[in-house]
Amino acid sequence: MNIKRRELLRLGCATALTGLTYRPVWAWAMGVKVLTGSAFASSWRLVMADTAENPRSLIDDIVRRIDRCMSPYRTGSDLGRFNADGSTIVNDETRHVVQTALDLAKNSSGAFDPTSAPIGRKYGFGPTVIPATAPAGMYSDIHVVGKRLEKSTPRLTLDLNGIAKGYALDQIAAALDGLDFLLELGGEVVARGHHPSGRRWRIGIERPGTNKLQRLIYAGNEALATSGDAAQSYVVGGRRYAHVIDPRTAEPLGNDVASVSVLAPSGMLADGLATAAMVLGPDASRPLLSAYNARALFLLKNGDDFVEVALGGFPVEGS
Repeated sequence: MNIKRRELLRLGCATALTGLTYRPVWAWAMGVKVLTGSAFASSWRLVMADTAENPRSLIDDIVRRIDRCMSPYRTGSDLGRFNADGSTIVNDETRHVVQTALDLAKNSSGAFDPTSAPIGRKYGFGPTVIPATAPAGMYSDIHVVGKRLEKSTPRLTLDLNGIAKGYALDQIAAALDGLDFLLELGGEVVARGHHPSGRRWRIGIERPGTNKLQRLIYAGNEALATSGDAAQSYVVGGRRYAHVIDPRTAEPLGNDVASVSVLAPSGMLADGLATAAMVLGPDASRPLLSAYNARALFLLKNGDDFVEVALGGFPVEGS
């Protein structure tokens, strides 16, 4: 289960080598315009040349289309109908995202699990429309059969929040094909082309729980997603609970991973792999990341500091 990732990613759009947190200071960069909008209880931000045509309505249409199909909060969405009624005909997009989620669940041995939302509800977060008493951790009981979604366990529910934002990021990026831009949606980032100044786009990865940058990288054609527990956690009875659930144990995560940033061929994969890698840790993540041609940077807790573990050739500073 993902947490909000915005606190862990910063987009560098000014001329100086700085990562600028989410605020209008992006407009300081000469020759760029910054567009913003709402998406999936979060927001999107697009940085592009100030001479480019405004694509706001195009982006909003894509967000609305995906939300109408995949929101667990909409009773009439594909997911809403499936969660309530079981066997349901769904559109091609929903079917594709569900199949990708199930493949990720299988290949990660359940570290990513789109049926785990009820576990989060027990700890006070996750979609409120999914009851905490519903079955969870049973992704193998969800089936894509032709144009239908089916489930072997009647009260089992699906929640695609772990990859739907990444899918929306991919769809928007495809619609903007041919333009130079940097796009962030709900904490996932993708870039195409170059900054209007001619340099490559930069993305800063923050040290968890701070305003400082851990690493600054140049964005290529991959998508970047970061999952972490430092931004949202709480203490009960002297025990610290992270807002990241291990679906395999139905307990908040207890390993030493503070955050993991994943570069993958698509936003949907980066989104899901970041969640799985957060649960698995560096060693167990290696084969999974390799299978999806993805790269990762883990920040492991070491007292008051962090130790970096880079996998798959994750870019070094400034590369």
